[in-house]
Amino acid sequence: MGFAGILKIVDEVNIMNIVVRKNRRKEGIGYKLLSEIFEIAKQLKAQSITLEVNENNLAAIKLYQKFGFEQVGLRKKYYHNIDNAIIMNLHCSH
Repeated sequence: MGFAGILKIVDEVNIMNIVVRKNRRKEGIGYKLLSEIFEIAKQLKAQSITLEVNENNLAAIKLYQKFGFEQVGLRKKYYHNIDNAIIMNLHCSH
């Protein structure tokens, strides 16, 4: 169904990946995974959560924005030396 990986660096949680099988998308699995990451970040007392997303992945960008993430940077040609990565961040309030 889905998979998520995170990395804690000092007081920041970095979302390394969130993957949902293509045939299971639009079932709320990404939302549930992201909600679980928020709970883990809270337990770890993280001050912020950061991620990178392909600029063409509009569904993921919308989901992240729904959770309050904001664009803070851009990595040019990050994916396959073609697509840009949008760097997004969310400040955590516990």
